[in-house]
Amino acid sequence: MRKKKKELRNRAVTINLSQKEFDELKSLQQDSTCPNLSLYVRKRIYSMKIVATYRNRSQDDILEEISRVRRAVESLSAPGFESDNGDDYPDIASRQRHLSTQVHELNSLVRKLLEVWLH
Repeated sequence: MRKKKKELRNRAVTINLSQKEFDELKSLQQDSTCPNLSLYVRKRIYSMKIVATYRNRSQDDILEEISRVRRAVESLSAPGFESDNGDDYPDIASRQRHLSTQVHELNSLVRKLLEVWLH
């Protein structure tokens, strides 16, 4: 396959937009994978594929909670483990009970996330 030689872009096109039009264009660019407005506009002009991205706040919240529980579970292996609320788990049985609770919470969060993704 033949490589295309990268051409310098040294020609400019000037267009005038209202503030509202510019804000809308900038918002569309920021919601895409285009790193800058120039690339976004070129893709729009030449009808290239533009990949839009968006954040789902409920998924983000669930993932953040999963991460918190994962860190808590990982910390159980540390000697002299102390929980987020200051409880000390000096013996193995206490750690296992706490671990079981954390794993149950983690499974619950994963189920919630799957429900959000699948519906």
